[in-house]
Amino acid sequence: MPLQDCTIYTDQDRREVRPHGTIEFPCAGYDSVYSVDSVSRIPWHWHEELEVIYLYSGTLEIRVPGRSLRMNAGDSLMINSNILHEAETSGTCRLQSLVFHPDFICGSESSVFYIKYIQPLISSCTIDCLQFSPVGDTVPEPTQCFLKAFQAFSEGLWGHEFTVREHLSRLCFLLYRSHESVISETTARQDQDSCRIKTMIHMIEERFAEPLKLYDIAKSANIGERECLRCFRRTLGIPPMQYLIRYRLSKGALLLTKTSQSISEISIRCGFDSPSNFSRMFKRTYQCSPREYRNRNKEQSRQAHLISPTPHSLRGLTTLSTKCDLT
Repeated sequence: MPLQDCTIYTDQDRREVRPHGTIEFPCAGYDSVYSVDSVSRIPWHWHEELEVIYLYSGTLEIRVPGRSLRMNAGDSLMINSNILHEAETSGTCRLQSLVFHPDFICGSESSVFYIKYIQPLISSCTIDCLQFSPVGDTVPEPTQCFLKAFQAFSEGLWGHEFTVREHLSRLCFLLYRSHESVISETTARQDQDSCRIKTMIHMIEERFAEPLKLYDIAKSANIGERECLRCFRRTLGIPPMQYLIRYRLSKGALLLTKTSQSISEISIRCGFDSPSNFSRMFKRTYQCSPREYRNRNKEQSRQAHLISPTPHSLRGLTTLSTKCDLT
């Protein structure tokens, strides 16, 4: 199966609309490089599929409602079905991931695999994401499962579909077994805060160029300003106006690299009241001026064709223990 670069497209509820895999093989593989000099952030989104990420190099911060996790090179992380999440790097990182529908493991919702294991796992209110880090030279078994599945996927040899499903099935079983005592049988996943946040984020990202106030953001979810502040802090850990500014700046960074528009034009398009205010906030966030950012990206674009990420090798993995406990 061909590996893809990870580009996020969402609907008004922040649900990702890009299909992962096909109806016949509902699993997709991604190999992407993120950098503060190009794309450094994966925006808030969610999808029905489970996602397993392996950080090949660099560092990456994964955020889910209410908490964040820092990934270092060699770490893996599972994001559960229907969980709102985003990611951001402060440098340069390369991540590899497999995104797969529960049906890929179970076949159907009437199977014993779905009823007994997968449905309790994906509907658990206590499991949003799980991180696995190596201990010394010992690679956690869930990470080993991912690496073997990812290699089979990327090589695409005859029968690789069986190998990918085998190792992802093993990974899901390990997750269920290690958290069986805390897994809830209820399907009540979407709490009130998550629903409100999805609505407010959609409004911000649709109308970011307008002179929005806290009142406008709160009104979109039919709540008061104080509850809006509490909801953002509980769920995303930042105030709503800070989220708005960060989104405007990310749009400005994209326009700097993808268009030849002046900095003044970009500042207006991104909702800033003046080019100087835009430049000041941009430098505070990106540690360089908008002009420096644009020039740096031009230089990196000229060299980009020399960089071609290759799938991770599993050489030496078979010498590692396969009996390590989940961490």
